[in-house]
Amino acid sequence: MFKTLLNKYIRKLIVVIILLMCFVFSYSQESILNQRISFKSRNQSLYSVLNEIGSQIGYDFSYNADLIPSSKKTKIDVDSTEVSKLLDIILNDSCLTYNVIDKQIVIHKKNTIGRLYAISGNNPNSNVITITGKIIDKETREPLPFANISILGKSIGTITNEEGVFTFKIPTLYKDEIFVCTYIGYKNSEIPVLDLALRNNTIYLEQDFLSIQEVIIRSNNPEALVKSAMERVKDNYYTQPYMMTNFYREFVKKNNKYTSVSEAVLSVYKSPYEGYYSDQVKMVKSRKNINYSENDTFLLKLKGGLYASLYLDIIKNPLSFLLEKYFYLYTYSLIDIVKFDNSTAYVIEFKPKYYIEDQSFTGKLYIDTDNLTIRSAHFYIDSEAIEKLTQELVLKKSMRTFVKPVSASYWVNYRQINGIYFLNLVRGELEFKVRKRRQLFSSDFKTIFEFAVNDVDTVNIDRYNRNEIISTNQVFIDKNFEYDYSFWGDYNYIIPDETLQDALIRITQQMQKLKQNE
Repeated sequence: MFKTLLNKYIRKLIVVIILLMCFVFSYSQESILNQRISFKSRNQSLYSVLNEIGSQIGYDFSYNADLIPSSKKTKIDVDSTEVSKLLDIILNDSCLTYNVIDKQIVIHKKNTIGRLYAISGNNPNSNVITITGKIIDKETREPLPFANISILGKSIGTITNEEGVFTFKIPTLYKDEIFVCTYIGYKNSEIPVLDLALRNNTIYLEQDFLSIQEVIIRSNNPEALVKSAMERVKDNYYTQPYMMTNFYREFVKKNNKYTSVSEAVLSVYKSPYEGYYSDQVKMVKSRKNINYSENDTFLLKLKGGLYASLYLDIIKNPLSFLLEKYFYLYTYSLIDIVKFDNSTAYVIEFKPKYYIEDQSFTGKLYIDTDNLTIRSAHFYIDSEAIEKLTQELVLKKSMRTFVKPVSASYWVNYRQINGIYFLNLVRGELEFKVRKRRQLFSSDFKTIFEFAVNDVDTVNIDRYNRNEIISTNQVFIDKNFEYDYSFWGDYNYIIPDETLQDALIRITQQMQKLKQNE
């Protein structure tokens, strides 16, 4: 009898404790701005002051760098002051306000919703809200290249460029949704779209260190992890046909100077993982800018491009390092566990045991520790093998030139949309030495292609007619242009790096001079 009463009492007590914990958590979320703290600083930057306050209260600050002079020195000494009032004193700007989102305090302009529709043509009649910004490391302040950007739970997305800069065009129907930025080894940043500025958002991501001891490793055998990951493809990835909207860019540099830039928006029919149908590509919009001299035009056309972008969906088209029958060719090592998109991922390194002409890859796989999804891969062709691959990497070359591949590196990653994974980004970098007959020195050529998935549609699926599609080996239309950001309309694209923007302007000016001299 006593035991029964005691058990009932304990159960009630547990329920009360749980409810109390939920109440305390909820209350803490709402009341953190009302929490009283004491704070003292002497001649520190606003950036440092906000970091110290954040560490003291256990929250991160997120804000548009244009709103706050983060390098400005400040001196303050307060005792038992509410966090919101402390921020008012430090920032000294009556136009700013603060919102608490999870463990972030977002600093933004008051009436941000109105600003989104009032500035730069974004109004209630617009179809999209265009947001620009930069993703950087919170501590080092270094840019984070190729960070994933999306709307929480939605299919649209884009990535940052090599300088961490992005332009993201969001349909107005998503204005009340959450903007998400993810990067391997960092905590996610989640910010309401309406709390972002239209221009020059600076979003800080914080490194998320993880001790291997914090995770129960299910297997110490990296080969077994790769094998299990491939066995779960049908569970983790969307393997049925679907439609993709993609941004594609390919550019060529000669001796570190841009000579050709091709860009396109594509509509892609992604064929099922099993079956005889192949992927189809329809050109929606494209342009190309070239600056070859007459003596260069016959040199070479570099293979890669669209064909490589589709082929390098390594889950649909597994390369040797993912296939169990070829495991004996490689050495696999579990070298780390990192945080990735609010989860954790095994980092598995693979290297060829010895030279094999067409199976010599070296690289890393990032495999989710929870569901064993291969989230990302970075690999390159082994140096001994690449010299044999001239015919594979070069489409055409003049009989008067000698071409030697130097390196070929590839990046592939996948994005989760409502619990299932889709191809998100394919990127390749290829380097060559090219020497003309009777010349003593060679030129360095480098081509880079980027294939970013901006949207997916699993409902409205149709294969294209033959007359609608383009060959994946096709060279883009030779059309010179003045670089104009409005060219892409409502389509998302990877914003050019600063050096590429300069090159586009330079090439355009040179082409205009040539036309004037004709």
